[in-house]
Amino acid sequence: MIAFLARFPVVAVSLGLCLSSSVVHSEESRTGSAVPDQAGTIVSSSYTVFATGLSEPRGLLFAPSGDLYVAEQKSGSIAKISPSGTITRIAHGFDSPHDIAIDPAGNLYVAETGADRVAVINPAGAVATYIANLNGPVDLDFNPQGELLICELGSGNVRAFRSPDRFRTVVTLDGPHGLAFAKSGDTLVNDWKGNKVVKVTPQGEVQLVAHLRNPVGIAIGRSGDIYVAQPQARMVSRIKQDGSRKVFVEGLDQPRDPVFDSGGNLFLAETGAGRILKFSGNF
Repeated sequence: MIAFLARFPVVAVSLGLCLSSSVVHSEESRTGSAVPDQAGTIVSSSYTVFATGLSEPRGLLFAPSGDLYVAEQKSGSIAKISPSGTITRIAHGFDSPHDIAIDPAGNLYVAETGADRVAVINPAGAVATYIANLNGPVDLDFNPQGELLICELGSGNVRAFRSPDRFRTVVTLDGPHGLAFAKSGDTLVNDWKGNKVVKVTPQGEVQLVAHLRNPVGIAIGRSGDIYVAQPQARMVSRIKQDGSRKVFVEGLDQPRDPVFDSGGNLFLAETGAGRILKFSGNF
């Protein structure tokens, strides 16, 4: 990975930063869901509510500090949630933010879907445009080579940016909406409109992983199993390494964007309920 801000110019804009905003504490409760997988087996997934009171949360990202960053799509804010569950809004004024990435220097990159751009927030809180004139950017992440991959839902392209004006096209799908990187070097991509998950090999070969209804957000557990959120289906699917699939949890209100913390716990945005769920277990 590379610290892009040190190498490439950005265009500054004003977004009404709120670095010393009021602090809201999350509430926590425990519940569970037991659901059948496709073979009829009962799968039990218990969770706690890690944070609530968020405005259509999505785009979860863990920083090395252990803080969880969240894009609030409806309010246009970026929130930081401490390991203890304290919520602080660090920036306001984004137009339908969908996802967040971080570079080694601590700069946060925001897929601002409504503005067709990727914005960047530096550690001091200043906001600037990093890449403009995109076509519906909805997901982004840095690959192991330091390129910033961006899913453009409007064009169907997943492009890898070495800088704002140096990029390559990784794959073109019906509607890419989620990224993950496997230890094998493969890039996993959700095709939301195409109702499937694919992998792109380092050689550029595109292979089908699974057919899933409207996948949004994808993460890989320590086991190598793949977790995919499906907001329209109100569930999260778990794809085993042998290709078999199970319903990990269902009955949620627009689940999106699973992510793992450093301890291997799975966090999930329940967008419709305005909260973040935490799952602890063997993933």
